[in-house]
Amino acid sequence: MSPPLRVGIISAAWGAKAHLPAWRSLHGVEVTAICTSRPETAAKAAEDFQVARAFHDFRAMAADPAIDIVDCGTRPPLRFDMVMAALGAGKHVYNGIPFAKDLDDARAMTDAWREAGTVAVVDAFMQAVPPMVQMKAMLDAGWIGDVFGADVAFEVPLFSAAQTNVPGYVWFADPANGASAGRNLGSHMLHLLVHFFGPVASVAADQSLALKAWPLEGETIRPAVPDRASMLLRHASGLPTRLEANWCKIGGDGFRFSVWGSKGRLEARAPVFPMAHDTRLFGTRDAALGSAVLENIPVEPEYLSVPGCSAIADRPETGLLALASIFAKMRDAINGTGTAAPDFAQALHVHEVVEAAVRASDERQWVNL
Repeated sequence: MSPPLRVGIISAAWGAKAHLPAWRSLHGVEVTAICTSRPETAAKAAEDFQVARAFHDFRAMAADPAIDIVDCGTRPPLRFDMVMAALGAGKHVYNGIPFAKDLDDARAMTDAWREAGTVAVVDAFMQAVPPMVQMKAMLDAGWIGDVFGADVAFEVPLFSAAQTNVPGYVWFADPANGASAGRNLGSHMLHLLVHFFGPVASVAADQSLALKAWPLEGETIRPAVPDRASMLLRHASGLPTRLEANWCKIGGDGFRFSVWGSKGRLEARAPVFPMAHDTRLFGTRDAALGSAVLENIPVEPEYLSVPGCSAIADRPETGLLALASIFAKMRDAINGTGTAAPDFAQALHVHEVVEAAVRASDERQWVNL
């Protein structure tokens, strides 16, 4: 039996809350180190989360021969140096979303990954949520016939004039961090569309800022990035798809992904970000005018577990089973038995689409990739 893969996590926030339980659910993997920016916070994180080793310098973690995988947390501008250090040391890398603050950084990380020859994956786990996995299998099996189109939307009040629901993410307001509704929410949905329907060939878009202030514990945040994005996409296959991202929509419907074709329609829904425990799948093949009803489609047991993983689908921890599924593919690829996804090649393409959408919105025209 091969020795377990050893993971070092950079981040005692999202990395510890969401990633640590998912890594720990896998057989053949051990989280052996955690890194924060200061010795005292690193030591406290190691104690709080029962991790053996504490680092306060990500470069030291990346260079350590007793670590195989570096899981890079925090915002895109800070992650770039972390990813480059890890790849430069020949490590396998897990990187967050948005992939990069700009296209130059995205290309540099992808080039470094290709040169390193290691496994590198991004945190776009929508495609691993069980109803989405079953949905793709049903599409591939012809359940809706020929696919004619799709739309995906993520519309929620993360920020509103009354409340900032994610105070830890006020960095979303600053364009220097590579953030916006299109870059953050949009990147997750673009990964899903590319996974389902292949690369994007051209995009038209409209992006704007509606809510000018976010309240936060007695102070006011003044966002300087678009809080809504609409994209029309034409995939290389010729398929048209549509994307809506809005993080200031009061009464927003959350997440919705709908695909239709010659024989019917499938739709996945979630109240906020799609998770294994709260995403539902619906469908219809009733062609009646005005009376067709989308009926609930149960997720088959085969999609509710991951080989070599103890995570349970109906547990509400943030992204647990879907994250574990992505981590498991990474583990298996490192061990030579499978392919990791979504990898840095897909991440670079999605980032190219994100940047093309910004240009399309600014220039008021279609942009080819």
